[in-house]
Amino acid sequence: MPVYHFTLHAYRSWRADNRRGYVHHTDGLCKPDKEIADARDRLAKFDEVTFDETIQRLLIRATLETCRRRNWRLHGAGNDETHLHLAISWKRFEPVDDVMNRLKNALSFVLGKEIGPRGRKWFVRGGSRKRVNDSEHLDYLLDRYFPDHPGVFWREGFAVP
Repeated sequence: MPVYHFTLHAYRSWRADNRRGYVHHTDGLCKPDKEIADARDRLAKFDEVTFDETIQRLLIRATLETCRRRNWRLHGAGNDETHLHLAISWKRFEPVDDVMNRLKNALSFVLGKEIGPRGRKWFVRGGSRKRVNDSEHLDYLLDRYFPDHPGVFWREGFAVP
């Protein structure tokens, strides 16, 4: 059963003028660009999203519920104000992009319902999905990488935040 490490970034949380550059969905990694950042600001339909502690807890609970309903397994989660990390596995064949899209749709629905407004963008387009290599890699994510993020952390065997 494969395990995937998903990273979902908050809407507008990484501007094109970030000193570390930015990722364009077709061009890949790009150098910082203030003009593009300003143009995107003018076109944005919603304000930047920040995952505060309330939203981080809600994201973990909603992911657990989505995984339960879809017969997926959430191994762990780590947050900060700009993004969410998840380690998820599933038994039957489902393309990883379909899993990510279903997950983002479910989380967006819950955020719209609980935080509002409904229909706003909560996440950037796409997201990272990387296959976890082996049990050592998963242990590293759950024992070191996810907990090192400054936000809410959860893993199997612990109380739901």
